[in-house]
Amino acid sequence: MDDDLIDDSGFELGMPSHVDMLKHYCCVLEAELDITRRDLRRAHQNIAGLIIMHRDAAKALAMLKVENQRITLRLSDFYAAERERETSRMTYGYGDYTKK
Repeated sequence: MDDDLIDDSGFELGMPSHVDMLKHYCCVLEAELDITRRDLRRAHQNIAGLIIMHRDAAKALAMLKVENQRITLRLSDFYAAERERETSRMTYGYGDYTKK
């Protein structure tokens, strides 16, 4: 009698023994360990790249902060000179009525 309800192909040689199953399990674990080590090496490389990127970005940020301070100081000097010029022009336009 043929029973097609259960696919029993692959068991022509019989069930694997407990030792065979443990050997197979060890092979699977070794393969997973190799994959994990490969992923870990790749993660270390990515982290090293990110550290270099962060260092370069920090240097660029420091240079930009110095440039920003320099420009801010220059602009404040420019605004002070402009304010002084406007004040002197207003004084000249309205006359100077201070007693001398």
